[in-house]
Amino acid sequence: MELNKASTRNAWAAVDYLTRQVRNGDLDPGLTQWVKTQGLDLDNTVFSSVCLFDEGVYTGTLVDRDGRVWEFLADLNDPQASEMDDVTNALGPKSPEHPRADPCDLITMSILYHRDEQVAA
Repeated sequence: MELNKASTRNAWAAVDYLTRQVRNGDLDPGLTQWVKTQGLDLDNTVFSSVCLFDEGVYTGTLVDRDGRVWEFLADLNDPQASEMDDVTNALGPKSPEHPRADPCDLITMSILYHRDEQVAA
């Protein structure tokens, strides 16, 4: 993907940085382990956002190996309270195929980043 604008490069860098932080366990090793226990392949999962909601509780959005977009609540203190919702069919303008898509949106960029990784593999 060509990154012609600084804002697009910044969005790419943000997705890249966060994805590497989760994959490497640098953000929180417990979160990385939680992702694995959800059956997600870390090498093929891209993260557009992860926020610390409370101590040991994270919310965020990810793209899985199949290009599906998921919103999640990861409660590391009580894994049974965790949730993952497939929001792929409700993306609207966040989908790169939508006519009003904005590559600076981090969800849109995470999908583009995921696609680029798949092509490179």
